[in-house]
Amino acid sequence: MFIELVDALRCPRAHEESWLVASATRMDARHIVSGTLGCPVCLTEYPIEDGVVDFRADPTPVAARDGGSEQESAMRLAAMLDLADATGFAVLLGAWGSVAGELAAIIETPLILVDPPGGTTGAPGISVLRCDGEIPLASGAARAVAIDVAGSERAASAVRVTRAKGRVLAPADVALPEGVRELARDAQLWVGEREAIASPIVTLHVRRAQT
Repeated sequence: MFIELVDALRCPRAHEESWLVASATRMDARHIVSGTLGCPVCLTEYPIEDGVVDFRADPTPVAARDGGSEQESAMRLAAMLDLADATGFAVLLGAWGSVAGELAAIIETPLILVDPPGGTTGAPGISVLRCDGEIPLASGAARAVAIDVAGSERAASAVRVTRAKGRVLAPADVALPEGVRELARDAQLWVGEREAIASPIVTLHVRRAQT
């Protein structure tokens, strides 16, 4: 887990949004190889092993599966997600994690893999999260997100963590989520842009001058 990305993580438990505190037992440069993340609100601790943060209630092993990397080159993925510089970070959901190594070799943008194929471990530039449902990241934290074939709830969660004007990419058979404006589409994929998030209405209270 890249230590600079810890600030973007959030406890998934049912309470007010909370940042997490990292405690590392082994580091590789700025990458936490093993340790824990703790929530100061509910005091839950989430283990980090082999660079993987496990937010699941039942941390059982995950079976390896074919990520379909032959269907999409890392170069095309980098272009569609607009990963031209090192600012921010990008999130790859599910099967997209299978191309993370090749993608990291051609870009400087840090990557967060959420529920990648079994056997995936973290490495410098590649952080790995496993979770039960809601993506444990702050709203608007990611510059770009690639959605796999997960359901509508996971797609909505992916949109939530994407910043305004950030890129969202998904297979063509995934419905365009609310809050995303489509930019382009072909037989395999569509790519869209996260629409600006409307600011809440602010009520102004005018104090009348006393006479």
